[in-house]
Amino acid sequence: MPVSKNAMARYRVMDEMLADPNRTYTTSEIRERVIRKCNLPESFSIRMIQKDLLALEQAPFYKKLDRKKGRFGTVRYADQSSPIFFQELTADEEEVLREALRSLGQFDGLDNFTWLELLKKRLDFKERADEQPYISFSKNEELQISEGLLGRLFSAISKKKVITITYTVFGYAPRKYTVYPYQLKQYNDRWFLLCTPLADEVYPYRSDFIATFPLDRIDGQFEYNDDEPYIPTPVDLKARFDEIIGVTLYEKEEIQDLYFAVSKKSLPYVQTKYLHCTQIELDEDSQEIYRQKYPSLKDWTFFSIECRPNPELYSKFLSFGENIVLVEPEEMRRNMFAKLQMAESNYLNL
Repeated sequence: MPVSKNAMARYRVMDEMLADPNRTYTTSEIRERVIRKCNLPESFSIRMIQKDLLALEQAPFYKKLDRKKGRFGTVRYADQSSPIFFQELTADEEEVLREALRSLGQFDGLDNFTWLELLKKRLDFKERADEQPYISFSKNEELQISEGLLGRLFSAISKKKVITITYTVFGYAPRKYTVYPYQLKQYNDRWFLLCTPLADEVYPYRSDFIATFPLDRIDGQFEYNDDEPYIPTPVDLKARFDEIIGVTLYEKEEIQDLYFAVSKKSLPYVQTKYLHCTQIELDEDSQEIYRQKYPSLKDWTFFSIECRPNPELYSKFLSFGENIVLVEPEEMRRNMFAKLQMAESNYLNL
């Protein structure tokens, strides 16, 4: 039978909710939004919503619904990537999206978001299996991130939603944290969620505190807390990470001026790929001062950086082996020497 104009308006609103990949809705929530969006009277009943849901399952739509029973039973499309209604694209918009998909589709290691699959269907986009990818992201295959987690967290951040995650520290039982999610950050082939936890029985709330949760230790299913207002962070996240190498920030560690020498073998690499964004090569006068101060390094080139000490900083210097020497501050040089001695001992004891 033909669908009326009023019914089609309701179906459009319901279609948007049922295709939402980030959450599910109860029939009461669907009713409230339909009334608001379609300017319907409050007398519009749950029973009418249920009839509309049945209509979506039948001709001409044939949408399969996933219903969860219970006191607050929810409903959604079994496949959120295929809503009924698509907004029309202009020819220029379609071509731009096609070009973007040609690149995104070749990013080895990028999790497929539901919206990406939806765009592919809208554009009838087909991958070309006979071509090697033009761009490839590195990815640690041993770190198991729950399927779709990266995309769902991306959506929670972009929509400014408070969420409750389940996080597991090695050797401990899983624990729930309700957080304000702010950013997804990748470092050393690992993804992290940057967020601020809400106050609980263990930790007080601190607006300037940023927690870093590795995604491989976060349960794939998290909950939205729609009743909790979202509070943006006052922290400049870029500036915060400009103070360190990696993602570990020890607040008790002060920003320090670090001086290090680089051998001729590694000099071109360090000159073109900075250890830290603050890296500078010392001027000729300063080079001469440091070469006189450390005569064993007279043929080396001296650099400086400003950052807070953390494990990633030591790992960065250690990765260069004999081709970089951290000379100052003296305390950090002693720490580095102790680590190298331990490494030597490990090899000598084999």
